[in-house]
Amino acid sequence: MSDKEKKATETEEAKKPYTLRRLDGEDLWPVLDIVGKVLPDDLAPVFTEIATGEKNVAEVGGVVVFRLVSAIIKDIGKVKNEVYDFLTSVSGLTKDEINALGLMTVPKMIWEIYNAEKNVDFFGDASKSS
Repeated sequence: MSDKEKKATETEEAKKPYTLRRLDGEDLWPVLDIVGKVLPDDLAPVFTEIATGEKNVAEVGGVVVFRLVSAIIKDIGKVKNEVYDFLTSVSGLTKDEINALGLMTVPKMIWEIYNAEKNVDFFGDASKSS
């Protein structure tokens, strides 16, 4: 990461009303619980291949990725409480504080956790154990 990119990231971090900690070993269980409840069994290998970088979206095909995303969105309500518990754990905020930050806060937090450089090792290791 260049100095310019680091400064842009630091500026963006300073603007956010929350800070997310690095995931650790104790986070594996809630993550596996959440993913296991929303991910259809037939798509689990595809999720693992994308998460580990073995394949990209183009390699698995747009239709498969669409099925994967659709299945997760369709069933996300099944894990609402687990998602909030997990986000409160990694952010230090309460559910009410997270909700007060706006409609897109939960998806942004999830995306940030998944894409954070500090969590790359966690998701690579977690996907290998599923």
